[in-house]
Amino acid sequence: MKKIIAVATVAAFGLSLAACDSAAEEQAEDTMEAEAEVIDEQAELNEAEADLAEEQGMEGEAEALEAEAEQMEETADEM
Repeated sequence: MKKIIAVATVAAFGLSLAACDSAAEEQAEDTMEAEAEVIDEQAELNEAEADLAEEQGMEGEAEALEAEAEQMEETADEM
């Protein structure tokens, strides 16, 4: 849940910066790309946690982590 809020905040911040001058636009794009990379890395971490949960027999938690990781990857791709 916290990650979804963070992603929404990042997206709002990025959109507000995108309306600025060209130099600011460039920086906003760089910031958005960096944030997308962070989200993608967090998704990979979730996938690793899901694999570990699956190995430990916690199928429900593994499925939830995998779903969250997939959503994060989609969010990062859209940025």
